[in-house]
Amino acid sequence: MTLVSFLSNIRNAAIMNAVIVIFHIWVALAIEGVGFLAIVLPIGALIAGSYYFKGKIGALLLLLPTLAYLVVVPDMINGLSEASSPDNEIGFGVFILIPFWWLTIISNIFTILVELRRKKEEI
Repeated sequence: MTLVSFLSNIRNAAIMNAVIVIFHIWVALAIEGVGFLAIVLPIGALIAGSYYFKGKIGALLLLLPTLAYLVVVPDMINGLSEASSPDNEIGFGVFILIPFWWLTIISNIFTILVELRRKKEEI
């Protein structure tokens, strides 16, 4: 399996997104508060739906979290630039979390394009 085929597989993309959702559930329970789950759980439901429904429906379900991730990219860049700041609560974790999140965004984009271009007979 080549890297591009791995990144464009909707199930792999959904699993990568599930890792982000699980991390944010922990953040909601440990740091932010239960109100943060109101954001995280619907995104998790969309990702679970994209894992279950392959094809165009799964790609469209995956598109919504991807658009939300793209809105957060400037904050990610800011987080990397301020990683050594004493006010940073995560510390070196941003050097692990943010590149994984970028890889997930790239995988989502590949997956969405592949699934939307796929012919019905190939599914």
